Amino acid sequence: MSKTKLELTWIGKDKRPKLEPRILLEDSELSYHAKHKVSEKDIFDNKLIFGDNLLALKALEQDYSGTVKCIYIDPPFNTQQAFEHYDDGVEHSVWLNLMRDRIQILHKLLADDGTFFIHIDDNELAYVMVLLDEMFGRSNRAYVSTFKQSSVSGPKAVNPGLVSTTSFIIIYAKDKKKWAPNKLYVRTTRDSRYSKYITNYEEHYSGWQLEPIAQAFARYKGIEKRKLKKELGEKYEQEIEKFVLSAPERVVRTARVAERDVAATAKEMLRASNETKDVVFKAERDGSADIYFLNGEQLIFYTNKTKVIDGSKVTAQALSTLWDDLLSNNLHKEGGVRFPNGKKPEALLKRVIELSTNPGDIVLDSFGGSGTTAATAHKLNRRWITVELGEHCNSHIIPRFQKIIDGSDPDGISKSVNWQGGGGFRYYKLAPSLLDTSMVIA
Repeated sequence: MSKTKLELTWIGKDKRPKLEPRILLEDSELSYHAKHKVSEKDIFDNKLIFGDNLLALKALEQDYSGTVKCIYIDPPFNTQQAFEHYDDGVEHSVWLNLMRDRIQILHKLLADDGTFFIHIDDNELAYVMVLLDEMFGRSNRAYVSTFKQSSVSGPKAVNPGLVSTTSFIIIYAKDKKKWAPNKLYVRTTRDSRYSKYITNYEEHYSGWQLEPIAQAFARYKGIEKRKLKKELGEKYEQEIEKFVLSAPERVVRTARVAERDVAATAKEMLRASNETKDVVFKAERDGSADIYFLNGEQLIFYTNKTKVIDGSKVTAQALSTLWDDLLSNNLHKEGGVRFPNGKKPEALLKRVIELSTNPGDIVLDSFGGSGTTAATAHKLNRRWITVELGEHCNSHIIPRFQKIIDGSDPDGISKSVNWQGGGGFRYYKLAPSLLDTSMVIA
């Protein structure tokens, strides 16, 4: 019995282009570097390549196979529309061929522990996922994240049926056995279940006294508790969260816990807290946080809910596959370039890059667009390679990067990462064909 495999088929799938090897030639007139070194983290050997991305990827194979830690591509979604800077409507099977040919080389360039991201909407989502399963192996598909890229407003909101506000980021590991993505956290709202405040935290834990968080907050603000919400109005939640985050070790909630649910070393302290009222007991643990009990319940501290994100202590939760916190406000301003229906926010690429890389790793985007992936990678001190065929490689990406390198780009993630400028890039074009057309026999 012959072995078969599940695969996506389409007209022309077996037709593969014969790629002539080409080399990359630097145009030093268009390369750009900071006039002086800003920090020890400056990276100068980034690559901006102007030309067909299939030929450019082929040219990168020799030097970069197996070295790229993160690949993010945001190809045309094939929505059958024509936009200002690119055509987004080709025949379905043609689109699949274009994607297959490029992803095959991208797969070779990706490091064994690398991550591949493709940003797509629902027009080709199902088809490209089957295609990627075939190329990467279904077992290496990691996640499908939903990105909320717009709100329910504007002309499309009046059309019958559902309003489309999302696109998708499909995430694959080159080899899941070697893959170790970073743990990321995102800002979230205050957890009101943490409703108690330790008034004498600096004293021995056994004598800790708890009061309602609102009472402690009222004393801190010098306002009667019953007048808090009236006097603070819309700022109430913002102000109480600021208070909680100023001393999260003092803010707690209690949770009932059964003896069967705690380790043997904690059972004794749990029993003691049941037997002796209004006294806090502590179970010490090696290599883990100590556990505190009061009146048969565990004290859980708000410190467990906080993380430092972009330099600020915030209430946070682990990143999920629903990315609804990155709305594209003022996106048109980022980078100082206009790129309607094509630009993605730097905050989105920051998440992609921080999830999959560490400083110094290589990030590649072969659908450069307005340069957002490379711009974000640069500000995060990653090495980058980006390819763009359109003339906006020169009209959009180069000016954007000159501002970034000079430290005069205040937009995107610049403030959150304290970007000061520095580094540089080399500008490349594809060398002319080496074939001698005069030797071709008719």
